[in-house]
Amino acid sequence: MTNKNIDPNIFPCKIPVFPLEKCLLLPKATLPLNIFEPKYISMIDDALAGDRFIGIIQPLIKTKNKKEQKLESVGCLGKISTYIENDDNTYIVKLTGICRFNLINETKTDFKYRKFEVNYNNFLNDLSETNTISDKERKTLLKIIAEYLNVNDLTTDWEAISDTKTEILINIFSMLSPFNASEKQALLEAITIKKRSEVLIALSELAIASRNDNKTTFMQ
Repeated sequence: MTNKNIDPNIFPCKIPVFPLEKCLLLPKATLPLNIFEPKYISMIDDALAGDRFIGIIQPLIKTKNKKEQKLESVGCLGKISTYIENDDNTYIVKLTGICRFNLINETKTDFKYRKFEVNYNNFLNDLSETNTISDKERKTLLKIIAEYLNVNDLTTDWEAISDTKTEILINIFSMLSPFNASEKQALLEAITIKKRSEVLIALSELAIASRNDNKTTFMQ
């Protein structure tokens, strides 16, 4: 599923939201989720019976009462692209990122999960094919990704990475990298893919430097 030629008018103005700390969904990328909490099983049931849209957003402040939990102001709309219903009625679902949104107001409902009024107007560029990254900037990004994988002793299919479109590469690496919640939010809120690439490179360079410093200290 791609976002090209999607009419933003088909997006729901009120959506169920799934708060997940340190978890991002970004446009044109996919996010696998294991759904086991009863209220979120109910959310998936309702989504599958309807338009399949769900919003992913990070919690802002932890509270004992999750119904009063504050949320970040920006999240991303996802659509259930595939799902597996397990024998115990839990789900494994895959969400495809569509478009980011601003949270407006919470909607009072009888559902156990939360629904919000949202607005997509600030992020309609998510729906277009964007390739504003120069070849030089892509080479820098690939170099940083290689260094990051190396210092963390991670392996991957480098040929597949090299063949991935720049925008999708940036979004996937932003989602998979183990940055903290505020850093993840900064990646989500980067207004353009070029800006997200710059934030991603800066965060990765800091992580690489920190990792190298720790190795040096350990060796001493």
